[in-house]
Amino acid sequence: MSILSFIDYEMPSASLGRLNPLPDLRKTADKHASIPIDEETVTPEEARYMGWCRVNGILPYLLQDNYNRIKRPRKWKAAVLENDYLRATFLPELGGRLWSLIDKTTGKELLHRNPVFQPCNLALRNAWISGGVEWNIGIIGHSPFTVDSMFTEELTLEDGTPVLRMYEYERVRGLVFRIEAMLTDDSRYLYVRVRIDNSTEKDTAVYWWSNIAIDERENVRVIVPSDKSYRWGYGGNLRKISIPYVTVEASQLRRNTELTGTLHFDISRTNQIPQAMDFFFYIPDGQRRWISAVNDEGYGFIQTSTDRLQGRKLFVWGMGAGGRNWQTFLSLPGHAYFEIQAGLARTQLEHLPMKGGEVISWMEAYGPIAADPDLVQGKDWNAATAAVDGALEKACPREKVELMHQKAKEELDQRTGRLRRIGSGWALVQKELLGDSFNDGGLRFSKRSLGRREEPWLQLIRTGALPCPDVLEEPLSYQIGEEWEQLLADSIRQGKSDHWYGHYQYGVILAYRGKMEEAEAAFDKSIRLAASPWALRCKAVLREMAEDLESAAELYNQAVSMLPQRNLAIEAVRTMQKAGKSQEVIDMYEKLPQRIKNIGRIRVTLVEALLDMGDINRAERILNGNIQLTDVREGEVKLTDLWFRMTAMKRAAEIGSAVDDALIEQVKKECKPPAHLDFRMR
Repeated sequence: MSILSFIDYEMPSASLGRLNPLPDLRKTADKHASIPIDEETVTPEEARYMGWCRVNGILPYLLQDNYNRIKRPRKWKAAVLENDYLRATFLPELGGRLWSLIDKTTGKELLHRNPVFQPCNLALRNAWISGGVEWNIGIIGHSPFTVDSMFTEELTLEDGTPVLRMYEYERVRGLVFRIEAMLTDDSRYLYVRVRIDNSTEKDTAVYWWSNIAIDERENVRVIVPSDKSYRWGYGGNLRKISIPYVTVEASQLRRNTELTGTLHFDISRTNQIPQAMDFFFYIPDGQRRWISAVNDEGYGFIQTSTDRLQGRKLFVWGMGAGGRNWQTFLSLPGHAYFEIQAGLARTQLEHLPMKGGEVISWMEAYGPIAADPDLVQGKDWNAATAAVDGALEKACPREKVELMHQKAKEELDQRTGRLRRIGSGWALVQKELLGDSFNDGGLRFSKRSLGRREEPWLQLIRTGALPCPDVLEEPLSYQIGEEWEQLLADSIRQGKSDHWYGHYQYGVILAYRGKMEEAEAAFDKSIRLAASPWALRCKAVLREMAEDLESAAELYNQAVSMLPQRNLAIEAVRTMQKAGKSQEVIDMYEKLPQRIKNIGRIRVTLVEALLDMGDINRAERILNGNIQLTDVREGEVKLTDLWFRMTAMKRAAEIGSAVDDALIEQVKKECKPPAHLDFRMR
């Protein structure tokens, strides 16, 4: 018998902290949004949507970068689907992530289940966690909801099968999406139906990847029905190559790689891959879509889907020191993983067109697989893929997945169930703005989801006036888009929102659209009406983007003098340091509250300033101490660069020479930085 239950799931968890109130005017983008393409191996048709329809940052979402690394026991709300064969645990508070999938017939966990909740800086909103299956919607990069709550409903199919539905409204693309998980009484596979609705009649772009984390083991092999892949190695171009046996010149990998010469490895065995890499598999038309990870007994995990979900991918952190460090940083020692993924496009460089009012739907299936171990572990790649393909067809026929998809569409669409959790209220706000032209896909967005962040925008719609808070009160939310721009502009012109906050919010909308001169004029007007740290900061960002670092530094200094808020301070010292004001950075640091002095990003900037001022001893004490750059970014090498520079300065002082690039390069070759500083992706 299949049941759906709601329980508490406890694990050691870091605090996510408060949302960052500063709008993302710097246009945060994922690395995959701007990868150069090798035109010799990738055809124009294949590259048609690579880099297409990029977004201007993560607005209107707020950044989630105030988390810490202090883990305490926390109970998360979980939803569990279970029958005699499988137990699937979802975490609706964490983007609906499928956290665990246990094969009850063997007692084996099929996924990588992270033992802790530890956000790290790997997503467009910054905070991201590893483990389980993550549902990525909307734009290139990890989902805006990866650590956010989802609306959660409990439904049933006509035969009594329980269904877990989780859904939300994605504000950048204007998409309503749902994830519907079901497990019939006799099924050895978990079925997950995804539906995406364009909420308006305007054309938009769509993006989806289901990211599946798997325990990394020497005896585990990734099998996928493909003999070609687009490869990206965090450096160089995206190239189309033959797989699984790969020959790569080290020069094609990341710049400054420690590897040299010609490298030979089998990409299906992740422990052979030298550095972080992405492999986007080219699965021929007509071939069933699936990807698996099986051990030396021929047993493991497999994901398959209806053909709409055409892409499959392998991501590895690689065997270098930085990749290993990232694995531990995201979890605990001994919990390494890799990812196998499934997406709407062939690669993660692509957004795809979505017509106004269009609906996209597909079905996925997750479960165990068992095939002949001699074949799946043998050197004959075609034999290995054929063995898994045949075993999958017996265990989970392609036709069954298609039938389950049809059944879900017929029995679940336009139905609502028992509401168990609420998400955000932004769908209701947008529906209030657009009226009948907003399509909610037949889903129920409860009024209970409306709160302090949505309320000002509802008042703007209903009364024509945006409420004006105190200048030191943190802004709670933002909007983007032509409709909001016009509504707020009219309100300002009519005098209803002609106050510092109205012009501040108007400047944010304009900056997102790339109207920088108009945006700066709006921030200037806001400051004239009532100086606020928020408008001063936004003008500082625009001045910095215009390469007027002197003005940017002064504006930041004014903002922090008004309010030494942590995010303001982090940006201020970074910009002041960039402007060459190292002594001013040190002076500002000394005036900050202790709780802000302790922030890793602040201390790293202080180290840079200290080295500029020749205070090697103090810089070394900080670097070699317990410094933690909690929000270190994927691919960021600031910590190691500072350590190499400091070490070169010490050596130069010993031999009485000057520090130059040659000495720093020599130090890089001869010296190894402390492990806690090394996050290099090579």
